[in-house]
Formats: sequence, C-alpha cells, structure tokens
Amino acid sequence: MGRSPSDTRRSLMRRVRPIMEGLEARQVMSADPMGALAGGTGVDPMTLAQVDVAATADPGDAPYDPRIAETAAPLMARGGAAIPAQGSSGGFSNNFQKFSYTTPRGTRVVLSIQGRGSLEGTYVDSAGALNLRYDLSNAYTKIVANVHGGTGRADLASVYSRDQAESGALNSVSGIGSPLIGMINLRQFDLVPNGTVNVTAGIGVMGLRSAGPNSQIQLRALPESVTLPASERSDTRGNTPTYNNSLANIIDVGSSSSTDSTNIQNNVISDIFFVQSLAGSDGEFVSAGDIALQTNESPDPGPPPPPPGVVLTIDRVQGRLPVVPDVQTDARIFGYDPVTGRVLRFQIDLNQGTGVVDAAFAPIAVAGAPADVGVALGRVGQRQVLLVNAASNVSVYDATFGTGLGSFSVPAGFSEMGSTDSVTVIGSVAENQLRQVDVAASLAAGTAVAPPANPAPYTPPAGLSLLGGLTGLPGSFQVYSTVAAPFNTLQPLENQLGYLNVAAATTTADPEGGLNLVNRFSTVQQQAFTPGGTFVPIPAGNPNDVATAVGSIDRNLAVNTGTTNGAPAPNTIQLFSQQTQSRRGTVVLAYGNQLSDLSESFRPDIAGSVLIDVQGTIQSIRGTTADGMVVNNAGLLNLVSFQQVTNSAIVGEPVAHVRINRRDNVVISSTARSAGSRGGVTFVPKLQQIGPLSQPHDRPQA
Repeated sequence: MGRSPSDTRRSLMRRVRPIMEGLEARQVMSADPMGALAGGTGVDPMTLAQVDVAATADPGDAPYDPRIAETAAPLMARGGAAIPAQGSSGGFSNNFQKFSYTTPRGTRVVLSIQGRGSLEGTYVDSAGALNLRYDLSNAYTKIVANVHGGTGRADLASVYSRDQAESGALNSVSGIGSPLIGMINLRQFDLVPNGTVNVTAGIGVMGLRSAGPNSQIQLRALPESVTLPASERSDTRGNTPTYNNSLANIIDVGSSSSTDSTNIQNNVISDIFFVQSLAGSDGEFVSAGDIALQTNESPDPGPPPPPPGVVLTIDRVQGRLPVVPDVQTDARIFGYDPVTGRVLRFQIDLNQGTGVVDAAFAPIAVAGAPADVGVALGRVGQRQVLLVNAASNVSVYDATFGTGLGSFSVPAGFSEMGSTDSVTVIGSVAENQLRQVDVAASLAAGTAVAPPANPAPYTPPAGLSLLGGLTGLPGSFQVYSTVAAPFNTLQPLENQLGYLNVAAATTTADPEGGLNLVNRFSTVQQQAFTPGGTFVPIPAGNPNDVATAVGSIDRNLAVNTGTTNGAPAPNTIQLFSQQTQSRRGTVVLAYGNQLSDLSESFRPDIAGSVLIDVQGTIQSIRGTTADGMVVNNAGLLNLVSFQQVTNSAIVGEPVAHVRINRRDNVVISSTARSAGSRGGVTFVPKLQQIGPLSQPHDRPQA
C-alpha cells in the first residue's frame, strides 16, 4: 500500500519522546441535545455536560450517487491516504503535542494532546480538510480542538493512528498495532463525504459536529481492563472531577489483558513509556445476551449505571441512502462456476439461510472456462474490488458495478486467493506456499508486487499440505487455509482435513514507544477439522476436492460442502467459527452447478450512508438529527438518543435503550431483550455478528 509524504517514517530520529503535560481544566463534552438527564447515583457524568448544537445547512434529499460523491472526495494516493497540498498551512509545537492551522475560510484551529501522546503525521490536505494522526497515547490521553474565527467550523477528512497510516493498513479494522486513546473531541468538525474515522484499537469518547454521505466511523470500545501506574493516572494530574468520573464509567480498570462481555480477548501491551497498544484481538463474538431492562415508562434509563463502553456524539448525521439496508439480507458473495466458466454474485439471506443469484450484477465470463479459478475480494485504495485469478492472471473488477479495472500476472500455479482488510494472499497447492500481494501496486506494475516490507513467502509447518481453500475475515490480519496432515495419531500414515490460521502481519516493539505493524507471515494455529468428533480423511491428491471452495460471510468461515447429511446437495455452504470451528449455520444457494470457489462477503447497499461500526459495548450514541445512518454494533448498544432519525438502520447485540423523539423509516434490530419490542426494536432470532463493516467506495467508472 502507498504512503503519502506526510506519512513516511523518518529513518533516523523518528520523534522526540513526548512529555506529560498538565491537563487543562475543561468540561468534558457529552451531548444530550434533548437536555441533560436527571442527576443522581449511577448517572454517567458525561450525560450531564451541556453542549451547544450548531445549525447546519440541510444536505438535501437527493439519493447518494457515487459518481458525484467520489469527485467531491479529497485527492487520494495509492493506499487510500489523502495527498497533502504543497505548502499547505499547519505547524507543530510542544514536541508534536500541538498542531495549528487556518482553514481556507479563515477558521483558526489548534489541536492539542493532553496526557501522553503525539500528533506527528497530522496534515491538512489540498481541500483544506484535516487528516488527524495520533501516536504514543494511552487510555487516559485526550485530543481536543480550539476552533475560532471564520465559520467556527472545520472539515475533517480522516482520523488514523500514525502507525496504521504509515504501514499501509488504512483499510484494516483490526486495530492491531495502534495505541489506545481516551478521547478525541472534535465537536466543531464536519467529517466530509467519503471521510473515515478509524480508531479500532480502542477509544472511550468520540465527538463530531456532523458526518457526510459515504463516510465511516469505525471504533472499538476500550478493553474492559486497562491499567496504568498511579503516577500516570489522569486523576492524579489535576484533571477535573467530571472527566475523572466519566473515564471511570467508560474504563473498567483491572489487568492489562481481558476478555470482555462479548468473549473477545483483547491483548493490550503497556510499555515503559506508558504507551498502551492493542497487540492482538481474537475470540468468537458472543452476544451479551438478554438484558433485563427496567419497566418504568420514564425516558431516562436511570439506574443501574451505564456499562463501560464507547460514548459517541454526532450532532447531525447526514447520510444519503436510496433504500434502508437490511444487514441480514444484503450480504453479497462471489462464486465461480467451472461448468459455465462464469463468476456470479449471490445475495445472502441470513435469516432464512438462503442465497440467490444477484440479478443486479452481470456474470463475468472467464476465458476458456478453466477448472481452477480463485475468487476473492480486495482493495485498490479504499475501493472494494473483485479479484478473479485464472491462468496466472488476476483480473480486477469493481465489486459493486463490475467495471473492469485491469489485470496483473502472478506466478504459475498460484491460483488460490484470500484477502484480509488490507492485504491479499495468493496460494499454490503445488508449491505448498502462500505469498502476499499489494493489489494497487500490482495493477500499476502489471505483475504481482508484495506489500511494504516485502514479506517472504510462507510455507506451512512440516507435515501440512495446502488443499486450495483460502480466505480472510473482516477485522483480522489472518488468512485461513484448508490443509491435509496426519492429525489423527491413531492413523499416522493417513492425512485428514484441518485448518491453518496464518497471520499476514505482526507487531514489533518501537524503541521510542508503542508498536509497529509489519507485513510478515507467521503461523497462528493449526488444528484438525472434526465435525461430530470424526476425522475427515483426505486421500492423496484430494481427488474429491474436499474443502477447496472456501470463503467467508462476516466473521464465519463459509465452506461449500455440496452435501447435506451425506447426500449431494449443490452449494450447501456450512458456516463455521474461525477459532473453534463450531457450526454457526447453513446457507443454501439456489444454483444448480457446484461452485468451485467462494469469495469473502461485503455489503454494497450501505453505500451513501454514514456508517458507524463499533466493536464492543456502546455506552451511548447521541445527537440531534440523523438521516441515512447505519449503526452496526458487535456488542451491547446501551443507549441511542436523537431528536429525529430517518431512513436508518441500527443493529445491536442487544439493544438496551432507545430514545428517539421522532422517527421515520427506521429499522432497529437486536438479539434477545427482556423489553421485547419496546422502543420500536425488532428481535432477530438468528442475528449473529455482522461485519465489521466498511464502506465499499465503489463507482461505475474505472
């Protein structure tokens, strides 16, 4: 992936170690635009802080048009980073803890870090929009802005950790390698159309003034156990009682590694510089389960106190959705039919466990109809693309519209493909090897090009042979491959089916604090696949092509077994957990010819929305108005509170409290909750983790 000039690490003295400064006495934001909640025990102090809700122009009712929205986006470099203007305003001070600039309309902006951390790498792009980079922070760090003069507002194009931007992982939503941060308070900033806020290592509080069409806000709740020495706790550094009490409500201080209420293991490393970084996150998402809600009719949730989780405030959410998506029925996945030599797109109904050919996508013919063709998703910059790997050539298409974008060659025999959020991996059964590919750079060169750091090819541990099934999952740097090996110690001369998890990136300690993310293969896990406790034999050469058609739907591995109860049943796809391989459901595609490969899934119907995707508990989402909003929460959504919401979809697992004064065309989906349908919430029995989601950023033109 590419790097912008402002996102290039210095080869010698990369940065000066930041110092701990006193935190200013400042009322913490928390918007309750309908008026503060009543006080009392168990009430989050953030909900008591008053805010000024600024007026804004109505964005209009026109549906989102990617042909228009893309032209309005900041100029993007390869890898998705906005290109900074030559001579653009902006300068650093206080050891990179302060960044000052003036917008094209004369608004003066001063950003500052309070506590540990650095703003190095932050810049203003050619459109005058801020691209915020943060680094060397921890769970008690906050970024605040002083905006005055001019219009009193400023545009925001992106927020990333500096390491994520520099490592070429802008599309990753795993958060691995990035530092935690307590608060990013940008209440006078407007997230521009196609803008991104990616704080997926962990954040406590996020505040924006508005968010425009096709933007995305991707967050992770701070791990429920993060700790620092008493000398580094913000409540010992002169912070206000309001801020201290608020942090206590969003951070459950304990050990440095914890399993949260969703059964996700978050490994947080605290180094000698008191920088806290997410070093790993794994586990199977499990809904928090039924939430016993109070039965009084008061609009105030009241006691018990709100759970630790993300506090998100956006005064105006300004998406443009032609149709409100149903995230249970809008997933798409590609498959290759070797009989007709075509790649087709299928629409999946997760409620019914079915899939049909998507008539909106014209099938792609593969010359010569070869038997061995790999399909996968990938990214060119931020654009979601379809990759079709046949005869040592990878053809690239826009995943939504099918527009051809070019092709590049790969070594002979490397016909299998799978992708993480930011890296594509190709595999060869004959060579028993995996290699990483930078799709954008490969398109430009016409031949396969490795991503930054030029990672070496990967060979499985001794005794394991690749079978050809290869896929990735959203929110993970791992790829998952089917393998044959003598897993059964009672039959050491025969091979059985297994799965091999391989990380495509790893973290290394930075001598100046924090972690660096590096593209490098490493073995994570290898285990036999034993459905019902029975080993699956793999004869030499795998003549029956067992487990070669593998893709993924959300966070589930999708294996096209082609059988039901031992009988042939074309395109019967079994869903399995990526960690324990427990069965998570079945999807049957209404298509007669057995597909020989599957891609990862994506959701084109969210294009044009303001996407809010949060991993972990949301304590509250608050604002004034929201239109064209998609909220996807893999965890408890404790409270959503707006004056008015229209044309929006909200998913929580489960949803606890809803306070929306006026609504129109709003779908709220939840796992089981004691309150039933109160608050206009629909219980979805088969609701599992969706995503993590990202905008496709597709368009019909090349």
